[in-house]
Amino acid sequence: MKLKYGPYSPSRLERGICHYALHKFYGGEERYKEPEGLAQARGSAAHEVFEEITGRLIKDPDYIFKKEELRGFVTEAVRRHPPAYDEIPLLMEMAMGYVNKPSPILTSTAELELRIAVKVDPSSEKGKPKFIECSYSDENALARGRADIFMVSEDTTEAIIIDHKTQPNIEEADTFQMGFYAWVISKTHPFLERISTILHFSRFNYYSKPFVWDREALSRIEDEIITRVSIIEGRTDTSEATPNKLCQYCPFLSECPVMGEFVEEDQDGRIHVKKDGLKVMGDTQKAVKIAGLIEVLDNVKKVATKELKAHVKTTGPIAIPGVMYEFRPKSGIDWTEVNKSHRKEVYAIFEKHKLDPRAFMSFNQTISKSIWTIGNEAIVKELSDVLPRQTKTEFRGYKS
Repeated sequence: MKLKYGPYSPSRLERGICHYALHKFYGGEERYKEPEGLAQARGSAAHEVFEEITGRLIKDPDYIFKKEELRGFVTEAVRRHPPAYDEIPLLMEMAMGYVNKPSPILTSTAELELRIAVKVDPSSEKGKPKFIECSYSDENALARGRADIFMVSEDTTEAIIIDHKTQPNIEEADTFQMGFYAWVISKTHPFLERISTILHFSRFNYYSKPFVWDREALSRIEDEIITRVSIIEGRTDTSEATPNKLCQYCPFLSECPVMGEFVEEDQDGRIHVKKDGLKVMGDTQKAVKIAGLIEVLDNVKKVATKELKAHVKTTGPIAIPGVMYEFRPKSGIDWTEVNKSHRKEVYAIFEKHKLDPRAFMSFNQTISKSIWTIGNEAIVKELSDVLPRQTKTEFRGYKS
């Protein structure tokens, strides 16, 4: 069975939320070749380093790694993934962390970077399809994926998948991605009764608790996979665009039928809001689109700010035309300390000027910032002299 957008992987099914982007990436005669960005390069390089380390530990669990050897692994991996050059210190840190705390389960028969794929059995009758193993490169494959570390128990009833993650957040091992991999393996290894998945978060040298995919759970994930594939394959309008969390990475943003209505790309490749692009007065349909756009951009801004903040904290300010992103000191009143240690002094000033302190208390009986609304400059000056101040650093974009 020839699929329009297959073979499917977890990431391709995620991309499938937006039919326009999916068609741009995978539907043309020549499929779009996305350049490797920093995050992808970092992940690829880290996986190659972990594979080198794991391979040696499978052969010799007591293998002692030298720092120079690890640096060689990292250097070679970065050579193949140049965008990760600036990440060498982080990659070294993750490599050393993995050496000090390798996979909690590692058998002598463990397979590394296992490539697996399945396709619909041509002999399937009407109704629920049957699946058979096929080559990873088979153009008729329905689903395919990779297992970083794959092990089968001696009694062949259980398998374990360990997946390396370089992301800056921790999650449980019951993700759709891991369910997808477990399902594909259940079809290529039909004798298995259950498959456990474990996530290795290399930034934190942390392993998640195993999540067990039994036959019931695998049946549910199969239904979800087939449903997603059916919806995607059944679409016919290639201009149908759906804003989602992947918009922030989409190279077709400025020409998107939805986002393109609001933004445009200048000659330097920067995205700007179009003139009148966001005006919606009286246009309910456009207002609904913009509401969806806000939801996407809020998520984009949250993630992007977190990543930019971490980068600036490590490497220093980042400048773009007209704006400097950096940490700057910001002085203000330490209101926690005011209520903890300076209440008597503040009350004394109130009493001296015959003011009722209760007029400047919040509902939880703490001194409120509303004291600055007092119209008497002399009182404000006295309060300012006794209130403790603190200096914090604030990260944001400052006009330059």
